[in-house]
Amino acid sequence: MNPLGEALEGIPEGEGLGIVVIGTGPGSYNGARVAIAAGQGIGMVRGCAAVGVSSLEALETTRAGGRCLAVGDARRGTMFAVRLEEGKVVGEAELLEAEDLVSRVEAAVEEGYGVVTLEDVGRLLLPEGLEKAVKQELPQARLLLEAWWARSEGEREAVRKVPPEPFYLREAYITTPRKK
Repeated sequence: MNPLGEALEGIPEGEGLGIVVIGTGPGSYNGARVAIAAGQGIGMVRGCAAVGVSSLEALETTRAGGRCLAVGDARRGTMFAVRLEEGKVVGEAELLEAEDLVSRVEAAVEEGYGVVTLEDVGRLLLPEGLEKAVKQELPQARLLLEAWWARSEGEREAVRKVPPEPFYLREAYITTPRKK
């Protein structure tokens, strides 16, 4: 929370915030929820809207435009792939087996897609030659804001009407307590 506090302290006295843009993931289950809660809290205190944008839209490759495939380890034995076009998520996240991810990445590379991941490329279990085609990138706050402003006014208005929600790859995996 220290970087967040420092950013808020950097706002000149007498100036306010127009909007809080929150990266909604994908990411850790708790991390996305904490980020959203913090962003909504800041919005409430500062009297401005808090909106959610997928963190995948805040990557250098994504912001460069064109077609992009974001891939990653979805845990519990599966991988994921998400298509992005012109800097925006297109469609739903697709859950894949490891071998299906290999063919998906191969096809994306052949079709000229940029391929990115948020994590260490080694987690993707890709052949060595294919690993080199995947860039590891981290979301950046300035690119998240850029993704927000790249939307049309109509798109921004539609997003403002929906509370920010985590970008879940699947339903939360919750175990129930055993009966004694």
